[in-house]
Amino acid sequence: MSSKKAQTIGTLLVLCLVGGCAAIAAKESTRGNPVKAHSVWQGTYDQTGWGIYPMILFIKSRTGDAFEGTTWYPTLGNGLLRVSGQVKPDGVITFTEEEIIYGRNFFIGCVYTASLAGNTLKGLSTREGREPHHFVLKLAD
Repeated sequence: MSSKKAQTIGTLLVLCLVGGCAAIAAKESTRGNPVKAHSVWQGTYDQTGWGIYPMILFIKSRTGDAFEGTTWYPTLGNGLLRVSGQVKPDGVITFTEEEIIYGRNFFIGCVYTASLAGNTLKGLSTREGREPHHFVLKLAD
C-alpha cells in the first residue's frame, strides 16, 4: 500500500473515531464536570513561530480523577499523541503528551494546564526549556 494511501486511510479512521465519539459525547449529560470518557474537545493551539492551528483532544477513558486520551493536530501532518491527565478537585485540568502515535517533529512531555469554564478548557502548554503556549478547547456538540 502506498504511503499516501495509508495516510489517507489513517486520517479517515481518525475522523470516524472522533466523529463517532462526538456523537456519543453529545448524548451524555454535561451536568457537573464535562470532562468525561468519550468526550471530544476541539479548538486551537497558539505556538510562537508556528502560528495558530487546530487541536483536538479526545478523552478515551476516565477513572476517578484520571483520564487517558489522544491529542490530534490535523494540520500538522495528522499528528496523534497519547495523553494522560487529571481533573483536580479545584477544577484545574492537566494532561501530558506522553507518546507519539503518529507524526514527526512533535515533542513528548508537553504539560497542558487548563481551567474549566462551562464547556471550555483554556490554559497553557509548557515544556522544559520552552516558552509557554496558549490553547483553548471547547466540548464538541
